[in-house]
Amino acid sequence: MKFLLFYILRRFFVRLEYADEKITLTKRIVIEKTAVIPLSAIIKTVTEISPVMRVFRAKKVTVCTLNGKAEFFLRADEQPPFLPKMPEHCIRPRFFEIVFGAFIDTRALAGIVFFAAMLQKIGGIVGGSYFDGIISALMTTAEKLSETLLLIHIAVPRIMAFAAAFATFSWIFAFLSKLIRLSGYRLSKSGKFVFVKSGAITLYETALVQNTNALLLRKTAVCMFIKRFPVYYGADMIFPAASEITFAKISDRFFGIPNEDAALFKTPPSKIFGHITVPFWAFIISSALLFMFYYLNLNEAQILKTVLYCAVFSSGYITVFGIALVKNAKSSFGDVCIKLSFRRGTALYSVFFPREISRGFALSQNIFQRASSLCDCKAFTVGRKSFRARQLPFKTSRS
Repeated sequence: MKFLLFYILRRFFVRLEYADEKITLTKRIVIEKTAVIPLSAIIKTVTEISPVMRVFRAKKVTVCTLNGKAEFFLRADEQPPFLPKMPEHCIRPRFFEIVFGAFIDTRALAGIVFFAAMLQKIGGIVGGSYFDGIISALMTTAEKLSETLLLIHIAVPRIMAFAAAFATFSWIFAFLSKLIRLSGYRLSKSGKFVFVKSGAITLYETALVQNTNALLLRKTAVCMFIKRFPVYYGADMIFPAASEITFAKISDRFFGIPNEDAALFKTPPSKIFGHITVPFWAFIISSALLFMFYYLNLNEAQILKTVLYCAVFSSGYITVFGIALVKNAKSSFGDVCIKLSFRRGTALYSVFFPREISRGFALSQNIFQRASSLCDCKAFTVGRKSFRARQLPFKTSRS
């Protein structure tokens, strides 16, 4: 509907003007709405071309600011005057790096939600029989999984086997969708804009304004082993799988954040337990409950047994790999760049941002940290964003 009203019939419903260092966008159907966006407030623009848009030689442009966004449609050959064209010279990651980036960037929970939404949407278009067929195929897979596990004396309820099969297919579907979106990945720069282009079916071109956000690295246990990790600028992926050398080049050449020779500090080895307190106690409690389950011979409560096994595995995994990740968490306060590292779930995050976008710091100590001269450091940046590194030396953080 938007494409019909705001592109095919845009002469009747849309007025777009570029003047006086601002964009004025007016849309009117029943109620007229006008958005005025100063060019200085833009932090990124996203250009999207779907297969339908290619037929009509159109594209959708989304202009994002710290306070919101505005969308409008243009002709495929129409270039906004405030945005330069993407240069021909660019960096192209290898196919292995694209596959690895799609693998790391695919989250199980997000995949389940995405897969369920797609099933519902396709079922609404094609018909209920299509949706029922998918569910029936998953139920058949779950039954076969339960029967296979029984051969090795592991009893799994069918509902749990169905959930496992649904989660697996959801992750695979989300991974393939991410891989298609990352195909043809290119990174380049022109002036103050950093361009990212990707996509095979729907084409995406993102223009990011320098020094309006923080560079972010996400390292999992697999990343630490492969020595490659995805790089983000805010929520946008900049490079799917970068080595330390590649990241240093991207940080310096594209975002003007040099690799400073600043002092690095991290949590003392004897205090690393403070990072994994919650998953550690979850592991102890779930293990104790599982022991009681076998000790009391509660063979009828198979669902509870499966839940406890999942709790023991997940909390134990987070605890073990959390310790390994936190050992590599290093922070620094340089003259030009700030770096903070922190663990979240099963990944270690490191954020880099120039001091010019910093909006201050806050140090906090609980009772246990005071005795150990440790603190939590919370950094604030533009856009009301904040990042917190935990269990850092108090004196070093104050300096």
